[in-house]
Amino acid sequence: MPIARVSQEIASPPSIVTTRRLDSLQAARAIGALLVVLCHTSAFIGEEPGLWQRTSIYLWFRGTALGVQLFFVLSGIVIFSAHRKDFDQPNRTPLYFWKRFRRIYPIYWIFWLLTVVKHHAAMSPDLAYQRDPMVLLSNFLLVHLFSYQTNMVQAWTLFDEVQFYLLFSVLLLNRRIGWVVLMVWLSASLFFLFPADPYWSTIFSPNHILFGIGIVVAVEVEKNRPIPAKASFWCGLALFCLSIVVAGPFYRGTMIRLAGGFGAAGVLLGAMVLERRGALVVPRWLVALGDASYSIYIVHFMAISAVARLTYACWGHLQIPIAAWMVFLFLFGTGVGVLVHLAVERPLLRAFGK
Repeated sequence: MPIARVSQEIASPPSIVTTRRLDSLQAARAIGALLVVLCHTSAFIGEEPGLWQRTSIYLWFRGTALGVQLFFVLSGIVIFSAHRKDFDQPNRTPLYFWKRFRRIYPIYWIFWLLTVVKHHAAMSPDLAYQRDPMVLLSNFLLVHLFSYQTNMVQAWTLFDEVQFYLLFSVLLLNRRIGWVVLMVWLSASLFFLFPADPYWSTIFSPNHILFGIGIVVAVEVEKNRPIPAKASFWCGLALFCLSIVVAGPFYRGTMIRLAGGFGAAGVLLGAMVLERRGALVVPRWLVALGDASYSIYIVHFMAISAVARLTYACWGHLQIPIAAWMVFLFLFGTGVGVLVHLAVERPLLRAFGK
């Protein structure tokens, strides 16, 4: 299924030093989610059989999948910042896991179940692996159990997140052992910079290096040393944008994705320092989108898929440019995600308590 293949190429953070949330990190969450929505929108326009088949559009926009690399760096920053004071405190581990669980699983399970039901109803030979018990169990737990396939197209990143959370938790049990475990895991990921066995390339994905880069960024900000924040921000932004362009029609390999992650780290480092200095003010609407970013990420693909063929049928009767339909699909996927955040995710978070 082309869209599923496309996706393979492709958490509210506290302040590092004060208890006030850094809006720049929320804005980064919003931007990362919107980039992924744009990537999948262009994939429906350019790659999905029976639709527009404007491949050139997809080629120029597929680099926006690097929004995922932004998320990985951001997760390293957020998790370290939120739990750096919990190291060597085993009694804090249950609360740590509870926070991660309530944030990730309840809303994911809702849309994962809807996706599984849809795939079972389709009974397509191409989706036979979706009904494999080990694949279903792995996707329910978000842990790869001798399987690397996903039921939900965009959920592959959640496996990486959960793996990072599990390994990071060792720091709460024992700081020294925890750092050794993380270093071994991140070092092992370097051995899979080039194509290898799909399963082990997933367990030790080079993307995991970006979690470590995020931790380094958080440590640097915490040290409160003089940092050329503007240079970091603009140089990082230039590298990130250049990586998106190159990852479009030119080269989508591991190295350009890592380059995009390093660029994202520069942007986040500069933005965090600038905001703490009072030199950066983030628009409130972008912060609000950051609050809704997880719901947007989880829901947008299903929402766009549900209306894409109807939109294509209308295109045959209405003389409206394809660009307008693309904007519509992008806004629709984002809008449904925001509505799900307000109507489903927030009530679930309240129901599961703090």
